[in-house]
Amino acid sequence: MKSLPAKKLLLAGAGHAHIGLLRRLSTERSDNIDITLVTEQLQFVYSGMLPGWMAGHYHLDDITIDVTSLCEQSSVRFIQHPIAKVEAASCTVTTTNNEIINYDVLSLNTGADTDTRWLHAAATTQKTAQTTATTLKDDTDTDTDTVIAIRPLSKFIDRWQQILVDAYKSTHYRLAIVGAGAAATELVMSAQIALQRINPKHQVYLVCGEHLLSGFNSQFRRRVINQFKRHSIIVVYARATSYNEGQLLTTQESLEVDTVIAATGVMGAEWTQHTDLETINNGFVAVNATQQSISHLNVFAVGDVATRVDQSVAHSGVHAVYGGAVVADNLLSYLEDKPTQEYQPRTRTLYLLSCGDKYAIASWGSISLQGRWLWYLKQFIDKRFVKS
Repeated sequence: MKSLPAKKLLLAGAGHAHIGLLRRLSTERSDNIDITLVTEQLQFVYSGMLPGWMAGHYHLDDITIDVTSLCEQSSVRFIQHPIAKVEAASCTVTTTNNEIINYDVLSLNTGADTDTRWLHAAATTQKTAQTTATTLKDDTDTDTDTVIAIRPLSKFIDRWQQILVDAYKSTHYRLAIVGAGAAATELVMSAQIALQRINPKHQVYLVCGEHLLSGFNSQFRRRVINQFKRHSIIVVYARATSYNEGQLLTTQESLEVDTVIAATGVMGAEWTQHTDLETINNGFVAVNATQQSISHLNVFAVGDVATRVDQSVAHSGVHAVYGGAVVADNLLSYLEDKPTQEYQPRTRTLYLLSCGDKYAIASWGSISLQGRWLWYLKQFIDKRFVKS
């Protein structure tokens, strides 16, 4: 009796969910599943420890996981290329070097891109408003190259190291971070710690608009604002509109800065512009309660790349981890023709926000606490995740 051909499971991206799945596959593995991971990342950067690394509390090795080693331990084929196109009708994924990969089941955990539409919209407006031949040539009048996107993290790490090099050469380095969420607030405090360690005259600004930490309660926001004051961080409650020749324009004022970091939320990854999968809300893969594509049930998506259509679930690391565990179960179940399970987000989750100098603020529903002991709790949780 002939054995059935192995089913092809393709993992696109090396986010939280796929890292957890690879770890499981090193001990749990069906002989009838051929698994491939395709990603541009050789290393998985754990976002929860990134601010601590920026502030100098961790070495880079402390916050990264070797993806290739995990693949070797799990007998997973590794392809180092970002994906460029997903054709769900033909069950194929095309990489940026035009390699076509076939699959029976696809799992998407590629993450998303930083939303910098405020910058590009400003460039378009500027171009339209000007009519001379010189200014109509292209969009290069807006200095987009010096706006550093927080995603992907692997590229941000290189750019942050260059910021530190430039800060050592400067007598008064000025950095602006644009964003209003938890990621932006952690970044601004870690950046201030790192830059003022180099030179107390260096300054970091947070340009956050009018809705700072809108997903958290008022007590938590007050605690964070008090930490900004403690670190002498300048907060601009205005919306950033453009960055050109060292001038960051906002709806209220102009800031003269050396570099801008964009931590302005997420939008769909570039490859989602080239797919027949159902997408919603600016390029996120539309998924149901089991994290399956609503248009193609043999495609799963989790983390920032996906948006639930049945309920509102924030794009956050918490849901990437917990939702990823459910997707790992569902992938293996689907391949074995077993029932899948729904991911039900917790109504309350513990959030530990790093304040740069081994101090943290905790949020748990309506409860908010702060202290050094919370930073050490966060460190314990984060290190346990990476070491596991």
